Amino acid sequence: MKTIEKIYRAGRLFTCAIAAMACEKSGDVVVATGFSDAELSATTESVVLSEDQKDELALQLLWNTGEMQLTGGYDAKSVAIKTTVQFSLDEAFTTVARSQEVGSASLSYTHTKFNELALALGFEPDESTPLYVRVLSQLAANVAPKYSNVLRIAVTPYLPLGAADYLFMATNDFSAFPWKLCSREEDGRYDGFVRVDQWYNFYLTSEESAAAETIYGSYPEDGNQYRLHAGADRWNLWTSNGGYLYLQADVNALTWSETVVQSLSVTGDFNGWSTDATPLTYDSGRNVWTASITTTEAEQWGIKILVNGDWGFFFGAGPEEGQCTLYRADANGFPYPHVGTHTLTLDLSDPKAFRYTVD
Repeated sequence: MKTIEKIYRAGRLFTCAIAAMACEKSGDVVVATGFSDAELSATTESVVLSEDQKDELALQLLWNTGEMQLTGGYDAKSVAIKTTVQFSLDEAFTTVARSQEVGSASLSYTHTKFNELALALGFEPDESTPLYVRVLSQLAANVAPKYSNVLRIAVTPYLPLGAADYLFMATNDFSAFPWKLCSREEDGRYDGFVRVDQWYNFYLTSEESAAAETIYGSYPEDGNQYRLHAGADRWNLWTSNGGYLYLQADVNALTWSETVVQSLSVTGDFNGWSTDATPLTYDSGRNVWTASITTTEAEQWGIKILVNGDWGFFFGAGPEEGQCTLYRADANGFPYPHVGTHTLTLDLSDPKAFRYTVD
């Protein structure tokens, strides 16, 4: 009978707690208290996500829902509060865009996971967009839920590498992937800029992994240095040229080529369209090229950055501000409205989008 009574008392206790009401049984009153609005906090109010930090912590949400207590000496741990983290695009939570049930008092996101969430919500890469967060606490279906304070977090996502068609330059032992080529038209033709030592040995891979699905080396016969081969008997690729190189790879024709970049120079009205008066200098620490430009008025026709002083091989107008396009035929320069002395910085590290800034 004592066993049956314990089961009965436990059942009655759970019902009392769920209803968050006072229940009378055998002369005792059991009251559940402490179910309150959560106090939500975050480790940051603004986060710029980065693929370089993809496995590192980007954001942690923490909250305190209070402490459930039961009178009569009963254990409140048997009363489960259902907690859900909700995300919305507006502060009033007109619509809950995403929600996630959690079993603890915190929720953490790596750069990768938070980026996936931001992109799924329609956030634009490289643009800061507000995201609103709150915590919903639910004791039971017949008990009104509790809501925490609302946090505003500015989120700047990135476009993951998987969203572009890349070939990665792998070291001979696949321990590093320092450079990459991109097929911007996704047509099997790739290009990009790299900086390597003379007699550098490498492979081109479809992923940043030694287990990549496709690994290109050279065809295993003498005289086939520029012929790509993905078979298990492949040799490594190599270049006898050291320094800054422009590489092209065509996986349709299974060929690749290299051009030594001997110089990059800025040309425009400000220097009489000279091919060598304003050279750029390579900053190996930041992997960028820089030049100081002095103008007395906005450049009417924009400016161009010539590769090896070649009018048929240059950077000109891009699809948007801050981007430039590599041309192999005549085209317009990119806008340069700045007046005075400024530093032009050219970043060629991501061949999906060649970028420049003016400071």
